Parts: sequence; structure tokens; C-alpha cells
Amino acid sequence: MTDNLAKQHTVSACLLGGTLLIAGCAWFPESTQRAVMNALPEIGQTISEAQQRLPATDRWPDPAWWDIFNNPQLQTLIEASLESNPDLKATAARLSQAQSMVDAQAAELYPTVHANITFNAQRFSANSVQVKFAGENFRHMLINPLILRYHLDFWGRDKAALQAAVGRAVAVENELADAKLLLSATVAQGYFDLSESAEKLKLIQQIVRHKEALLKLEQTRLELGLVERSAPLTTGIELNAAREIEAAFRAKVDLQRHLLAALAGRGPDWGQSIAADPSLFPKRLNLPADLPLSLLAHRPDIAAARLHAEAAAEEIKVAETAFYPDVNLIAFTGLHSVSMTDVMLQGASLAYAVGPSIEFPIFEGGRLRANLTYQEATYDAAVERYNASLLHAVQEVADALTRWQEIEDRLAKHQHSLEAAQSNESLAQTLNRAGLNNRSDLLEARIQVLDQRYHLATLENERFKTAVQLFKALGGGYTENDKL
Repeated sequence: MTDNLAKQHTVSACLLGGTLLIAGCAWFPESTQRAVMNALPEIGQTISEAQQRLPATDRWPDPAWWDIFNNPQLQTLIEASLESNPDLKATAARLSQAQSMVDAQAAELYPTVHANITFNAQRFSANSVQVKFAGENFRHMLINPLILRYHLDFWGRDKAALQAAVGRAVAVENELADAKLLLSATVAQGYFDLSESAEKLKLIQQIVRHKEALLKLEQTRLELGLVERSAPLTTGIELNAAREIEAAFRAKVDLQRHLLAALAGRGPDWGQSIAADPSLFPKRLNLPADLPLSLLAHRPDIAAARLHAEAAAEEIKVAETAFYPDVNLIAFTGLHSVSMTDVMLQGASLAYAVGPSIEFPIFEGGRLRANLTYQEATYDAAVERYNASLLHAVQEVADALTRWQEIEDRLAKHQHSLEAAQSNESLAQTLNRAGLNNRSDLLEARIQVLDQRYHLATLENERFKTAVQLFKALGGGYTENDKL
């Protein structure tokens, strides 16, 4: 009779469990259409046309792409920034956090074992039911030196959560690489601005000296009645304007040194020692002979966006498993007694248990469905951010190539203007030596040459900064690390 009753209870429990399992699966929401990661936008024709118009080289910049500019001061600045920049250190700390989260999530795949000691002393009411069995004063002691809990990951929740944590950590690693690339590019462009300002300061100082000499000459000629009064006045106005520009560039050089010092994690005094020597820069920069489009997909920011989207997909799986029964294996062994002396001395105090614990989601007030919807929306947003990153990357490459072509064309045309000004200066000097013109003509010719060199400094700075933009747009030679 007892065996039949036990069998009936077992069958009833199985039927109830199966019914709840089926019911739980029936409550699972219908799947909706998810966002899709786009392929790399077409840019092959743009690159091909640029390579046909611009000189190319087989050299491709490695992660230390700034070496191509052949400037020890620039190399020192970038290395100091990568070592000491506070924002970069903060990003590195985020990577340590993400790696710790991976370790914490990986621990969910293993059983947990802990111990427990409990002592209770309680007085029951004299009118309570417990008094009939345990008396008014009741003491209970539990010593469980071994309590085991193991989550049976039937639906892949723990594995999906671990994959999501790994993806987030690798994404942060890529974000750190992107931060390094952005910092090095910012330092390089800041140094080029400093070099341009320092060069222009030298040129404007020479222009000021020539303007001063020209003003003295005009004043002398005015005293001799050889020119109108307007001549020295006009020269004086031009001299004051040149002096204003000189003062502006003095301040600009200091401000740019302060900026570079801050990027390097140092104070303004450290920046005063930064030397700007544009003479070391290469006279010409060439495009890489091969611009592999596959590098765009491995740009650190794009790789990070893709990894965040993939991690969000794993988190959808975690949210989906919440609709299924959760199964844990629980076991304990220990000593239980109502007597503090008996608990350690009598074998009858030994207690143990082992068995599964199954939880069924029946009614959650819409919490599980809302969480799943949230994770799906998070995934869609991550995918669209990835798609936007791809479009932005392709645009950056195309813009840099167009800008490079423009700068090369302008430099070629400006070189003709500079050569013409230099020829005019040589002619004025020859005529002056022969006594066929006055000294003011020679000074004006020299000022024209300085003006052309002044504009040349602007174009050369734009060329170097455009090269940095292209190297950055192509990832700066970055190679993605898929493993944490």
C-alpha cells in the first residue's frame, strides 16, 4: 500500500513538473526581427582613383606609424603621452574591471562550496503548539561544514553570460587601442600645429625686420621730399599689423606647448622644453601602395562596436533562458541537534541531503518579457552603432584621400608661386647692385618671398595632418586581438 502511494506521488510530481515545463515554454514570447550588421560600404573606386593620382610606396605604417615623420621630438611626445596620459590610464582601468567581470562570470560554471554554523535559542509561548513538543525553551544547533551548490546549465545561461562578459572585455581592450590611436593622432597633429606656428613666428619676425627697414627708408625719403606722406604711413600700418601677428604667434606657440604637455600628463613647465623642428620632416609623403579594405573592419573602434553587438546577442540568450526552469543541485552534510553536547558526541546528530532544486517561472508580472525586450533593443542599438561606425570610417578614409589630393595640388601650384617670388627677389637684388632700382624694391621682393613661405608652412602642416587623419582612419596599423 505504501509503495503504491509513493509511486502515485512520484507520477503526480512528474506530471506536474512536465505540465509546468510545457506551460513555461508556452509563455515564451514570439521572436521579432532583429537589426542586421551591414557589410563594408563600397569605397574601392575612391581608393583606386586616389592611388592613380598620388605617388605610392610599399611601406605601410605599423602601430608606431609616427616614425614615418622621422622626428625624434614627435616620437618622444607620443611615447610620453601613451605612458602618462590620465585619460588613457582610466581606460586601462576599465579594461581591468572588464577582465575581472570575466573571471567572476566564469566562476558561475563551477560548483560553490561553503560552510555554515547556526545556533538558535528561543522561548515559545506557553500556549503555543511548539511547547508540547520542545518545551518553552528551545535550543537548536546546526554545524554544516560542507554545503554544495551547482547550477545545472541546461539552457546555456551561464555559458552565454560568460561569452557576453568576454566580448565586453575584448571590446574594452579595443576601446583602449582606439584611445591610444586617438591620443597619438592628437599629439601628432598638435605637434604639427606647434611646428607650423614656430616656423611662421620666425618668418613673421623676418617680415617685421624688413618692414622696419622699409619704414626707415620711407621716412628718410619723405624727409628728402622723394615720396608722399602716405608712403611711410602705409608702411607703418603694415608694420603694426605684422607685429600684432608676431605677438599672436608667440602666444600660440606657448599655448600649443601647454596642450602637448597636458596630453603627455605633465605640467606647463615641461612643455617649455618641447623643440619644434620642421626641418626633420620628410619633404614628401606617399600613399601606401596597398590600402586593404579589410583593415577598416578591424579598426579598434569598429571592432569594439562589433564586439559590443555580439555581446548583446549573448545577453539576449541569457534573457531567454529566464523563461525556462532553473535547476540547481544542492547537497549538504553536517551535525544537527537541540543539545550543544550531543551535537559533537553522538553519531545520531549526523544529517545530510542531496537533490535537485527546480524553479519554474509561472507569473512574474511581465518582468521577464520586459527584460528580454530590453536586451533585444540593446542589441539593435549596438548593431546600428556598428553600422554607423562603418559608414563613418569609410567617410573618414574618403575625406582624407580627397583632402590629400587637394593639398598635393595646392602645394604644386604654390611651389610655382614661391619660385616666381624667389626669381623676382633675385632680379631685384641684381638690379639693386647695378643701381637700377632702389632698396625698397629689394625689401618688398624679400617680403613677398617670406609671404609665400608663410603660406607654404600652412600647406605643409595641412599635408602632415591629413596624413595622420588617413593613418587614423585606417586604424593606424592596428591588429585586432580576438582573445582576451
